Formats: sequence, structure tokens, C-alpha cells
Amino acid sequence: MVGESWILDVVMSGELNEMSMVLDFSRVKKQIKQIVDEYVDHRLIVPSRSEAIRIAPTQPGYSTVDLLRGENSIHLHCPEQAFCLIDAESVSIESVTEHLYQVLAGKLPENVQGLALTLRHERIDGAFYHYSHGLKKHDGNCQRIAHGHRSPVELFIDGQRDAELEQQWASQWQDIYLAAAKTNVQSRH
Repeated sequence: MVGESWILDVVMSGELNEMSMVLDFSRVKKQIKQIVDEYVDHRLIVPSRSEAIRIAPTQPGYSTVDLLRGENSIHLHCPEQAFCLIDAESVSIESVTEHLYQVLAGKLPENVQGLALTLRHERIDGAFYHYSHGLKKHDGNCQRIAHGHRSPVELFIDGQRDAELEQQWASQWQDIYLAAAKTNVQSRH
């Protein structure tokens, strides 16, 4: 599991609507953000065609996702809204872009005939780390058990940034899962 932070750029074309626009920018920005938040953002993105992934429904609204890695396998039992299943063998900018295209294309007005999406990394000057987490007490989507981010590390000593120390901490925390010790449960597999 690796966290990431991407920026989504959207270009649309099509027939003008009754307001002489393809779509009103203020509306389309909110609409696309709502769709991305609902289907992709703050979810564990799971490549459903990966040979290392096993997905099984367990009860209404819940599934298990197993990432099989020998003795270091990860087993999750979560509400289905915690996962974003993509039709791919791996998670990449390209596979997530394709998934977003499929999700968005079916939810935009009929006059939108062209849709181009670009996912890109957020610019971070200096050291950064990828992490995954789930915040049980968060009132938003960060409570979903396993999703991630890419965040900068900025450390100051006597008012001055210390790039070497920032890189040390970024390396130490790279690809980490942050959780409270009491949330760890022993596997029954």
C-alpha cells in the first residue's frame, strides 16, 4: 500500500447548452469533485486484475481484500466504500486515469462529447514521503481504513530548514502505514 496525492486536470468539449456553454465552470468543478470524491478519492485503489489480489464479498456492503505477499500479506475487511476497484493489473497514473475516465464519462451531461483527463503529481519542493492511514475519529473520508497521501517533510532547526534531516525522515517514513497500535488485529488466515 502506497499513498499518493495527484492533481486532476480536465478538458471537455461538446455542444453548447441552453446557456451557450458546454458546462458552467462553477458547476462542473463541483460536479467532478463530487464524483471523484465519491468513487476514487480517499479510497484504497485496488488493481482487481492483479494476481496478488483476492477480493470477496462477506456480507451486504462489506468485502475482504487480500494482498498476498508471502508472510507480509495484508488482509482487510471493510465497507465496500473503502475500496476503489480498478480494472488493471497494477495501480499507476495511467490505470487510475483510465478508471476516472470511465467513471466520469458516464456521469456528465449528453452535450459533453470530448473528455481528456490528466493526473499529475502535486509539486513538492524538497523531501516527501508516501503514507497510508485511516483516521477512525475523522468526520470526513480520511476515516476510510487504508488510503494514502504524499506529503512534504519540512524540519526547521533554529529557524532554518535542514534538507539533510528532512531527507532522513522522509526515507524513514517512506511507504509507511500510520496507525494506532490498538487498531492492529491478528490475522485469522
